[in-house]
Amino acid sequence: MGIYHDPELSDRVRLSRLAVLRTLIALYAPSFVALQEAPDDLGRGDLGPRYRVISGLGGITTAVLQTAWRVRDHSTMEGWRALVVKVDPLAGGLDLWLWNLHQPILHKDSEERRTLSRCEPRDDLRRFRARDPDRGELVVGDFNLEPHDVAMVGRDGFYARSSPEWVLSRPSRRDLLYRPLYNATPTPSASQRDDPPYGSYYRDKGKDGAGPWFRPDQVLMSAELLRCGKPRVTLLPRAGETDLCAPAHRRPDPKVGSDHLPLLIELMA
Repeated sequence: MGIYHDPELSDRVRLSRLAVLRTLIALYAPSFVALQEAPDDLGRGDLGPRYRVISGLGGITTAVLQTAWRVRDHSTMEGWRALVVKVDPLAGGLDLWLWNLHQPILHKDSEERRTLSRCEPRDDLRRFRARDPDRGELVVGDFNLEPHDVAMVGRDGFYARSSPEWVLSRPSRRDLLYRPLYNATPTPSASQRDDPPYGSYYRDKGKDGAGPWFRPDQVLMSAELLRCGKPRVTLLPRAGETDLCAPAHRRPDPKVGSDHLPLLIELMA
Protein backbone atom coordinates (compact mmCIF):
# COMPACT_ATOMS: atom_id res chain seq x y z
CA MET A 1 0.00 0.00 0.00
CA GLY A 2 3.02 2.29 0.27
CA ILE A 3 1.77 3.90 3.47
CA TYR A 4 3.79 2.41 6.33
CA HIS A 5 7.20 3.71 5.22
CA ASP A 6 6.06 7.11 3.92
CA PRO A 7 5.30 9.56 6.74
CA GLU A 8 5.16 12.42 4.22
CA LEU A 9 2.35 10.85 2.22
CA SER A 10 -0.47 13.35 1.73
CA ASP A 11 -3.84 12.74 3.35
CA ARG A 12 -5.48 12.79 -0.07
CA VAL A 13 -3.33 9.97 -1.43
CA ARG A 14 -3.63 7.94 1.79
CA LEU A 15 -7.43 8.21 1.72
CA SER A 16 -7.48 7.31 -1.98
CA ARG A 17 -5.44 4.15 -1.39
CA LEU A 18 -7.70 3.10 1.47
CA ALA A 19 -10.75 3.74 -0.71
CA VAL A 20 -9.26 1.48 -3.40
CA LEU A 21 -8.76 -1.25 -0.80
CA ARG A 22 -12.37 -0.95 0.40
CA THR A 23 -13.63 -1.12 -3.19
CA LEU A 24 -11.65 -4.28 -3.92
CA ILE A 25 -12.92 -5.91 -0.71
CA ALA A 26 -16.51 -5.06 -1.62
CA LEU A 27 -16.12 -6.34 -5.19
CA TYR A 28 -14.38 -9.65 -4.51
CA ALA A 29 -15.02 -10.52 -0.82
CA PRO A 30 -11.74 -12.47 -0.68
CA SER A 31 -11.05 -15.17 1.89
CA PHE A 32 -7.60 -13.68 2.49
CA VAL A 33 -6.17 -10.21 2.02
CA ALA A 34 -2.37 -9.88 1.93
CA LEU A 35 -1.01 -6.34 2.18
CA GLN A 36 2.47 -4.90 2.39
CA GLU A 37 3.36 -1.44 3.78
CA ALA A 38 -0.14 -1.12 5.26
CA PRO A 39 -0.82 1.54 7.92
CA ASP A 40 -0.54 0.64 11.59
CA ASP A 41 -4.16 1.57 12.24
CA LEU A 42 -5.63 -0.57 9.47
CA GLY A 43 -8.59 -2.45 10.90
CA ARG A 44 -12.27 -3.14 10.64
CA GLY A 45 -13.05 0.33 9.38
CA ASP A 46 -11.11 -0.42 6.19
CA LEU A 47 -11.57 -4.17 5.83
CA GLY A 48 -15.03 -4.61 7.31
CA PRO A 49 -16.21 -6.41 10.45
CA ARG A 50 -16.04 -9.88 8.89
CA TYR A 51 -12.24 -9.94 8.76
CA ARG A 52 -9.71 -10.72 11.43
CA VAL A 53 -6.72 -8.43 10.88
CA ILE A 54 -3.23 -9.70 11.79
CA SER A 55 -0.25 -7.33 11.63
CA GLY A 56 3.43 -8.21 11.27
CA LEU A 57 6.59 -6.17 10.78
CA GLY A 58 7.01 -3.29 8.38
CA GLY A 59 3.32 -2.92 7.57
CA ILE A 60 2.79 -6.55 6.55
CA THR A 61 -0.87 -7.25 7.23
CA THR A 62 -3.02 -10.32 6.60
CA ALA A 63 -6.80 -10.31 6.92
CA VAL A 64 -8.78 -13.55 7.17
CA LEU A 65 -12.49 -13.91 6.41
CA GLN A 66 -13.89 -15.19 9.71
CA THR A 67 -17.05 -16.70 8.22
CA ALA A 68 -14.93 -19.12 6.16
CA TRP A 69 -11.66 -19.65 8.05
CA ARG A 70 -10.46 -20.07 11.61
CA VAL A 71 -7.08 -18.63 12.60
CA ARG A 72 -5.15 -21.16 14.67
CA ASP A 73 -1.86 -19.31 15.15
CA HIS A 74 0.48 -16.78 13.56
CA SER A 75 4.19 -15.93 13.69
CA THR A 76 6.48 -13.18 12.41
CA MET A 77 9.79 -13.81 10.59
CA GLU A 78 11.90 -10.70 11.14
CA GLY A 79 14.88 -11.46 8.88
CA TRP A 80 12.97 -11.67 5.60
CA ARG A 81 9.93 -9.69 6.75
CA ALA A 82 7.26 -12.36 6.57
CA LEU A 83 4.07 -13.20 8.44
CA VAL A 84 2.76 -16.77 8.53
CA VAL A 85 -0.81 -17.50 9.60
CA LYS A 86 -2.12 -20.98 10.32
CA VAL A 87 -5.73 -21.27 9.09
CA ASP A 88 -8.33 -24.04 8.89
CA PRO A 89 -11.47 -23.94 6.72
CA LEU A 90 -14.71 -23.94 8.71
CA ALA A 91 -16.63 -25.96 6.12
CA GLY A 92 -13.96 -28.64 5.67
CA GLY A 93 -11.16 -28.83 3.15
CA LEU A 94 -7.44 -28.18 3.10
CA ASP A 95 -5.72 -26.62 6.11
CA LEU A 96 -3.19 -23.95 5.14
CA TRP A 97 -0.03 -22.15 6.05
CA LEU A 98 -0.64 -18.66 4.65
CA TRP A 99 2.60 -16.72 4.09
CA ASN A 100 2.58 -12.97 3.43
CA LEU A 101 5.98 -11.39 2.79
CA HIS A 102 7.84 -8.30 1.65
CA GLN A 103 11.49 -9.17 1.23
CA PRO A 104 13.71 -6.21 2.25
CA ILE A 105 16.20 -6.64 -0.55
CA LEU A 106 15.25 -4.19 -3.30
CA HIS A 107 18.35 -1.97 -3.07
CA LYS A 108 20.89 -4.78 -2.71
CA ASP A 109 22.84 -6.12 -5.65
CA SER A 110 21.81 -9.31 -7.42
CA GLU A 111 24.00 -11.73 -5.48
CA GLU A 112 23.04 -10.25 -2.10
CA ARG A 113 19.38 -10.58 -3.01
CA ARG A 114 19.79 -14.19 -4.04
CA THR A 115 21.74 -15.09 -0.90
CA LEU A 116 19.12 -13.57 1.41
CA SER A 117 16.31 -15.29 -0.48
CA ARG A 118 17.95 -18.68 -0.12
CA CYS A 119 18.71 -18.62 3.60
CA GLU A 120 16.02 -17.54 6.05
CA PRO A 121 13.01 -18.11 3.76
CA ARG A 122 14.17 -21.62 2.95
CA ASP A 123 14.85 -22.50 6.59
CA ASP A 124 11.59 -21.02 7.90
CA LEU A 125 9.48 -22.74 5.25
CA ARG A 126 11.06 -26.08 6.09
CA ARG A 127 10.59 -25.53 9.82
CA PHE A 128 6.86 -24.99 9.47
CA ARG A 129 6.51 -27.87 7.02
CA ALA A 130 8.08 -30.21 9.55
CA ARG A 131 5.68 -28.96 12.21
CA ASP A 132 2.58 -29.79 10.13
CA PRO A 133 3.50 -31.69 6.94
CA ASP A 134 -0.04 -32.24 5.64
CA ARG A 135 -0.92 -28.55 5.62
CA GLY A 136 -0.94 -26.82 2.24
CA GLU A 137 1.08 -23.66 1.55
CA LEU A 138 0.13 -20.37 -0.06
CA VAL A 139 3.05 -17.92 -0.26
CA VAL A 140 2.23 -14.42 -1.55
CA GLY A 141 3.71 -10.93 -1.45
CA ASP A 142 6.47 -8.74 -2.81
CA PHE A 143 9.56 -10.90 -3.35
CA ASN A 144 11.60 -8.08 -4.95
CA LEU A 145 12.81 -10.71 -7.40
CA GLU A 146 11.56 -11.85 -10.78
CA PRO A 147 9.81 -15.26 -11.07
CA HIS A 148 12.65 -16.69 -13.18
CA ASP A 149 15.43 -15.63 -10.79
CA VAL A 150 17.60 -18.53 -9.63
CA ALA A 151 16.70 -17.81 -6.00
CA MET A 152 13.04 -18.33 -6.90
CA VAL A 153 13.37 -21.46 -9.03
CA GLY A 154 16.41 -23.10 -7.39
CA ARG A 155 16.13 -26.13 -5.15
CA ASP A 156 18.12 -24.25 -2.49
CA GLY A 157 15.66 -21.32 -2.59
CA PHE A 158 11.88 -21.16 -2.96
CA TYR A 159 11.95 -24.03 -5.49
CA ALA A 160 9.01 -22.47 -7.34
CA ARG A 161 8.33 -23.26 -10.99
CA SER A 162 5.67 -22.10 -13.44
CA SER A 163 4.61 -25.60 -14.52
CA PRO A 164 1.75 -27.10 -12.47
CA GLU A 165 2.35 -30.50 -14.06
CA TRP A 166 5.96 -30.44 -12.89
CA VAL A 167 4.97 -29.53 -9.32
CA LEU A 168 2.29 -32.25 -9.19
CA SER A 169 4.80 -34.86 -10.38
CA ARG A 170 7.17 -34.28 -7.46
CA PRO A 171 6.96 -36.37 -4.24
CA SER A 172 6.41 -33.38 -1.94
CA ARG A 173 5.17 -35.39 1.04
CA ARG A 174 8.28 -37.54 1.31
CA ASP A 175 10.79 -34.74 0.95
CA LEU A 176 9.51 -31.84 3.04
CA LEU A 177 12.80 -29.95 2.94
CA TYR A 178 12.55 -29.67 -0.83
CA ARG A 179 8.81 -29.32 -1.39
CA PRO A 180 8.25 -27.75 -4.82
CA LEU A 181 5.89 -24.81 -5.21
CA TYR A 182 3.90 -23.69 -8.22
CA ASN A 183 4.45 -20.08 -9.26
CA ALA A 184 1.06 -18.91 -10.53
CA THR A 185 2.18 -15.34 -11.25
CA PRO A 186 0.65 -14.28 -14.58
CA THR A 187 2.91 -13.45 -17.51
CA PRO A 188 1.95 -11.05 -20.32
CA SER A 189 1.57 -14.01 -22.72
CA ALA A 190 -0.43 -16.07 -20.24
CA SER A 191 -2.84 -13.22 -19.59
CA GLN A 192 -2.98 -12.50 -23.35
CA ARG A 193 -2.36 -8.81 -22.80
CA ASP A 194 -1.86 -6.85 -26.00
CA ASP A 195 -1.61 -3.57 -24.09
CA PRO A 196 0.06 -2.55 -20.82
CA PRO A 197 0.25 -3.07 -17.91
CA TYR A 198 2.62 -5.99 -18.47
CA GLY A 199 3.52 -6.45 -14.81
CA SER A 200 2.57 -5.30 -11.33
CA TYR A 201 5.41 -2.75 -10.99
CA TYR A 202 7.04 -0.23 -13.32
CA ARG A 203 10.47 1.38 -13.01
CA ASP A 204 12.14 3.33 -15.81
CA LYS A 205 15.67 2.45 -14.74
CA GLY A 206 15.72 -1.16 -13.67
CA LYS A 207 18.62 -2.82 -11.89
CA ASP A 208 20.94 -4.88 -14.09
CA GLY A 209 19.45 -3.30 -17.20
CA ALA A 210 16.10 -5.02 -16.67
CA GLY A 211 12.63 -3.55 -16.88
CA PRO A 212 10.77 -1.31 -17.20
CA TRP A 213 7.99 -3.75 -16.25
CA PHE A 214 8.60 -6.09 -13.32
CA ARG A 215 6.74 -8.93 -11.59
CA PRO A 216 8.01 -8.86 -7.99
CA ASP A 217 4.50 -9.58 -6.65
CA GLN A 218 4.08 -13.31 -6.90
CA VAL A 219 1.82 -16.19 -5.89
CA LEU A 220 3.38 -19.53 -4.90
CA MET A 221 1.49 -22.61 -3.74
CA SER A 222 2.05 -26.25 -2.86
CA ALA A 223 0.75 -29.13 -4.95
CA GLU A 224 -2.23 -29.66 -2.63
CA LEU A 225 -3.80 -26.45 -3.96
CA LEU A 226 -3.47 -27.69 -7.53
CA ARG A 227 -5.35 -30.97 -7.10
CA CYS A 228 -8.69 -29.45 -8.12
CA GLY A 229 -7.33 -27.52 -11.08
CA LYS A 230 -5.05 -24.70 -12.09
CA PRO A 231 -5.72 -21.49 -10.16
CA ARG A 232 -6.37 -18.19 -11.89
CA VAL A 233 -4.27 -15.17 -10.95
CA THR A 234 -5.31 -11.86 -12.46
CA LEU A 235 -3.59 -8.48 -12.49
CA LEU A 236 -6.12 -5.78 -11.57
CA PRO A 237 -5.61 -2.44 -13.38
CA ARG A 238 -8.96 -1.15 -12.06
CA ALA A 239 -10.89 -1.13 -8.80
CA GLY A 240 -14.48 -0.84 -9.92
CA GLU A 241 -14.74 2.48 -11.78
CA THR A 242 -11.35 3.64 -10.50
CA ASP A 243 -8.43 3.36 -12.91
CA LEU A 244 -5.28 2.37 -10.99
CA CYS A 245 -2.95 3.20 -13.90
CA ALA A 246 -1.56 6.52 -15.09
CA PRO A 247 -1.94 7.38 -18.80
CA ALA A 248 1.84 7.38 -19.35
CA HIS A 249 2.81 3.76 -20.13
CA ARG A 250 -0.25 2.56 -18.13
CA ARG A 251 2.05 2.29 -15.12
CA PRO A 252 0.56 2.01 -11.59
CA ASP A 253 -0.56 5.46 -10.47
CA PRO A 254 0.57 6.09 -6.86
CA LYS A 255 -1.59 9.21 -6.69
CA VAL A 256 -4.65 6.94 -6.83
CA GLY A 257 -3.55 3.57 -5.48
CA SER A 258 -0.28 1.84 -4.73
CA ASP A 259 2.83 1.94 -6.92
CA HIS A 260 2.15 -1.82 -7.29
CA LEU A 261 -0.97 -3.23 -8.94
CA PRO A 262 -3.00 -5.77 -6.94
CA LEU A 263 -3.32 -9.45 -7.82
CA LEU A 264 -6.53 -11.47 -7.51
CA ILE A 265 -6.03 -15.18 -6.75
CA GLU A 266 -8.90 -17.59 -7.49
CA LEU A 267 -8.38 -21.17 -6.32
CA MET A 268 -10.45 -24.05 -7.65
CA ALA A 269 -12.82 -25.67 -5.12
